[in-house]
This record gives sequence, C-alpha cells and structure tokens, in this order.
Amino acid sequence: MRKSIWLFALLAAVGAVPGAKAQQPPVQTVGVELRGDTMVYRTVNVPHRRHGALRGRAWAGYSHTPWSPEQRLFALSKLWMEVRRNFAYMDRFGVERWDSLYRSMIVPVQQARNDVEFYRQLEGLCARLQNEQTFIRHSRDFPQSAIRFEDGWLLRLMDVGGHVVVSEVSRDKAQLMPPGSEILAVDGRPVEAWLGEVMTRVSASTDRVRRRLAVEQMLLDMVGSPHEVTFRRPDGSQACVRLVNARPEAGERIACTALPGHGWDELHEDFRVTWYPGDVACLKIGSFRPGRVFRAFHDAFPGVKNRARALIIDLRWNERGSSRMAAEFLSHLTRDTLLRGAVWRTRIYDAALASWGSDATPADTVGNARVKLAYEYYNDAAFSEPERSAYRFPRSREVLEVPTVILVNDATGSAAECFLALAASQPHMSTVGTPTSGCAGTVALYELLPGLQCGICTQEVRFSDGKEFVGLGIAPDVTVEDTLDDIRAGRDAALEKALELLGVE
Repeated sequence: MRKSIWLFALLAAVGAVPGAKAQQPPVQTVGVELRGDTMVYRTVNVPHRRHGALRGRAWAGYSHTPWSPEQRLFALSKLWMEVRRNFAYMDRFGVERWDSLYRSMIVPVQQARNDVEFYRQLEGLCARLQNEQTFIRHSRDFPQSAIRFEDGWLLRLMDVGGHVVVSEVSRDKAQLMPPGSEILAVDGRPVEAWLGEVMTRVSASTDRVRRRLAVEQMLLDMVGSPHEVTFRRPDGSQACVRLVNARPEAGERIACTALPGHGWDELHEDFRVTWYPGDVACLKIGSFRPGRVFRAFHDAFPGVKNRARALIIDLRWNERGSSRMAAEFLSHLTRDTLLRGAVWRTRIYDAALASWGSDATPADTVGNARVKLAYEYYNDAAFSEPERSAYRFPRSREVLEVPTVILVNDATGSAAECFLALAASQPHMSTVGTPTSGCAGTVALYELLPGLQCGICTQEVRFSDGKEFVGLGIAPDVTVEDTLDDIRAGRDAALEKALELLGVE
C-alpha cells in the first residue's frame, strides 16, 4: 500500500491528470518539487503498464469465451474492493452505502443473460459514484456501434438546451435528415424516456455532463440491432428512419455534413489560430497532452506575440492532458513566475495503525492525535496531507500578457480545469461559457478480468482556497448558453460574447 501511495504522490507531483477515457502515455516525465519559492525539476522513469500488466490478474491469458458466473462475481467483488480502498470521495459517498450496493448486485451479475448485460450492470454500478474518472471499460470485441449504421449512415448527436439534435450526418443522408434535426423518439419511446435509461449507465461528475454523454451514446447497441428513430427537420416536417447498428470498418472515412462549427474533426482539432478584428487572436487548444499540441503552440506563439492585442483561449472540448502541460501553456500568457494551482489529497492506509484503532470510539480521539489517526485508518477515513500544485518558470521566457477571455463548456475537464485553477488568480483573464465537467483527478487502472478493467479516481482536488469544483464544475464569470436557433444558424454565442468583452464590435 505504501508503494501505491508513493506512486499516486509521484504522478500528482508531476501534474499527471489523465482523462477518464485515456491511458497515461508517457514513459518518462518531469518530477516537480517546491522548496520554499524554488522549483526543482528532475527526470524520473514512470513505467507504462499495458492491459496485460494491470494489477489484479486472477485468470491468466485472454479468453473470448463468455465470462462464467464465478468470474462475474469475482469482477464485481474486485471492483467493490478497489473502489472501497482507493476512491477519493468514498467519505462522501459512504462506505455503508457502497457495501449495500455491492450486496444488491451479487445475484444479478451471476444471472446476467450475457457479457454485454453484465458489463452494463457494472457500468450502472460505477455510475452511482457520480465521478467521470471512475468507470468501467472493456477491450473485448463486443461488436457495438454508437454512430455507425447500415446503408452508409453515420450519425452524431448533441444536446442543445434539452433538445437532442443531429450535429453531423453522412453527406448522402443529409437531405433526408439534415444537421439541426431534432430527435423526438426511439422505438416509439419519447426521447427523454430513452435517455433516462441510458443515463443510469453513464459515469459523470455532473448532471449536465451525464446528459451530454448519454445523448452522444444513446444509440449505442450491438451490431445488427434495429432502431426506429423519429425526428423533426429544421423546416418543421417530421419523418422516421430505420437505423441498424453496423460495425465501423478499419480506416473507413465517410464524407459528412455538420452544423457550422460542430463537425467532429473541427471540435477536436489539436490547435488552431483564428484572427478577428482589432488584432484579437483566438487560440483553439484541443488538449494539454505533451507533443504536437505544444509544438504547434510553440511554433505559432512568436507571430501571435508580435501582433495580438487581446486573446481568446478556446478550451471547449479540451478533456485530456496533464496539469504540468497546462501550466506550461499558461506560463506564456502571464508574467508571474510562480503559478499556484489546485490542492489535492489522496486516501492512505496503515494496517498496524488500523488495528490499534479497532476498539477506539470518537470520544477516544478527542485530544489524542495518535488515536485519532488510528481511528481514521480503521474506518477508511485517513487522507494524506494536502499538496499544492505549484510551478516556477524563468523570467526569461517569452510572455504575452494581454486581456484574455477563456471559453469553456461542460466538455472542458481534467487538465483544462487545472489550467482554470491556475488562471483563477490572473486579473487579466476571465471565463465565458457554461460550467466545466468537474472531473479532475488521477486515475488508477485495475484489471477485473482479462478484457475488463476499471478506472478509479484517487485524488480529491480543490481550488487553492479549498473551494470544491469536482462534482460541480467550474462556473464561468459570464454564462452563455447555446440555443437551438443559434446552432442552426451557425452562431457561436460564447465566442461573440468574448469578442464583445474585448471591445470587438
């Protein structure tokens, strides 16, 4: 356990805040230690453990045969144990509540009709924790699809003000179902009823994010599953189409038509610079992963620095990366040499101290720090001392400090939220958009069965003043919501507000 805690502390110290759906890619990273006001850097080796090396292997090898009732019960028990031991917010969720949920699942998982039903049961269990960084995933060949359908259909959906809207569709189907069409029903069920069932299986930190993710995967099903989808076109006419889930072909590219500004490739572009009147530069940053994103920023920065009188930093749909890289980006947008960000802590355990606390009562802990600590260990309530994320940069670096507006939405998460925590003390910066995803934290991966893994959030993260944002999202200074009319007209209301705040007419 001490080794595990050391690893968590190391990853946090280097600022690793991986997204819920991504493995940690670096083999080497930079360690950070703050000594007074001086930052010390060192290079350390961090092993990259692939699926086959994940801790917790009870069955050797990879099997394509269905999981047995015995294996399913083991996987459930393993998930229960690792969450109980590692989940950073278990003190708030409640150990007894978690134990009760585990007991309620013992019979259902063994009676599941197939592996897919069992997998969805575990998804639903994880979703109860309400944390996007705590999830179930598989590497089995479940033939499923969420956006690809027979007869050349590709369909992406988005949530706009409570409406389920087509954001992108195969080009040769756009006349039948134009982008901007609203989904009304699936298989004869109103779309809200259908979504309600999907949301029970979605791991998310806020209700807003849960709905967005549910909309994106509302048609996820096994290949060959038919769905009757009723929709209303932007012109008001209604129609129904039969969609049959199909397996995507490797390397397949389908020409699509999308709502302006809402095509998949455009939303998830790594980096882009767009100029607006008054020498306002908008920097679209797709992630804070090391590598090509930072290189693109580094290459573009001299030109931006020489021309820009104001900046817009677009962090919408930025859900990946490390807090260290987020700090690197921000260091070029402020003259401050010391950036102080979020505060984090993690759960800790000592078996010997726990044994000493087995007979202790709350009254025994008053005025006795040793007994109090032993009592906390025994009751799974012990935490490490809070650690502050802090980064020092040389004065000689290139800096552009000008009025800056940061665009955010509910897909701004993980390292991007750490960027916002670091930027919170910058008087020349403000935020526009909607509350962020509220999902920062470091993920520990465990194998439950060959081909089945769980991720568990191991860090409790807060603003430096103790204010919470995980589970809530970071509220922008100016809230701007998209409307159905806006997105159909290609209007970016948040961007327009940012330009207005910067004095651009």
